[in-house]
Amino acid sequence: MRFRSWRLGALSLILAAPVGAQTLRAAGPPVPLLRDGADAMHAVWSPDGAHLAFTRDGYEGLWVVDADGSDARQLSDAPAAGYGFAWSPDGTALAARTARYEGPRRFDALTVLTLDGTVTALTEERAELPALPQWAGTRHVALVTDGAVEVFGLDANARAVPDVEVVAARVRGGMALAETASGTVRVASPLEGARLLNVTPSPDGERVAFEVYGGDLFVMRRDGSELVDLGRGERPTWSPDGRWVAFMTTTDDGHAITGADLAAARVDGSARVALTATPDALEMNPSWSPDGRALAYDDRGALFLLPVTE
Repeated sequence: MRFRSWRLGALSLILAAPVGAQTLRAAGPPVPLLRDGADAMHAVWSPDGAHLAFTRDGYEGLWVVDADGSDARQLSDAPAAGYGFAWSPDGTALAARTARYEGPRRFDALTVLTLDGTVTALTEERAELPALPQWAGTRHVALVTDGAVEVFGLDANARAVPDVEVVAARVRGGMALAETASGTVRVASPLEGARLLNVTPSPDGERVAFEVYGGDLFVMRRDGSELVDLGRGERPTWSPDGRWVAFMTTTDDGHAITGADLAAARVDGSARVALTATPDALEMNPSWSPDGRALAYDDRGALFLLPVTE
């Protein structure tokens, strides 16, 4: 159950755009992308817009499908591979935390999977791997905890210093900003005592969207300034131009989700719009396409594209 306990009184949410201003809206009905009878979910666009990666029920395995819904193929059948995976900036590979079980014991490894089927383990199996992968350029993957950052080169051709200097990630202590060259980690707590979820950097890396467990969705600059409360929302995804954040809003009965719709808000809090209002559907886990024209989402095991425009 979610409780609206975190609010910023000085930053009130404006529910409608100013008169005469352009606002976001659905540009047509949703288009089925993948309906193969399995439980597809959490589709994420590749940065080049050519593919979407997705997982199945329980986050077991990782698949990729072309943007037109064709050529769906499995890249991994590993448990947990579909939780917190990340596309490389050039759209040629995915980084995932894959698991293996020996009875009740779980072992994790950082794995990179390319679209041509190559699978590379960047770490040995570990009894505990709390961090999710973050790309630090096209040739490096970072694991960030609240005390350290580990950076792994994909191969011998990777430069000694990663292309990306700072990586933002959720950690147990809040939000971490990790310097990939020095290994320095700064943990930020924009709302003291709050548990943060789904820390999501903007396309230019200058802002971060995040949820507060039991509360609202927020946006702030990477240095902690300009904190804006966008109201209730989950699973943020940025528009390519960084002006909007789309998300899902859900209702539940204390045990299971009973309703889900898609909405979006301007990052300055000046507008919030509903993109779907369908009590008979469960639109969840949006991902904004790189061209800005569609949101991918899942609904009860099927993948769809919702056209959007301003």
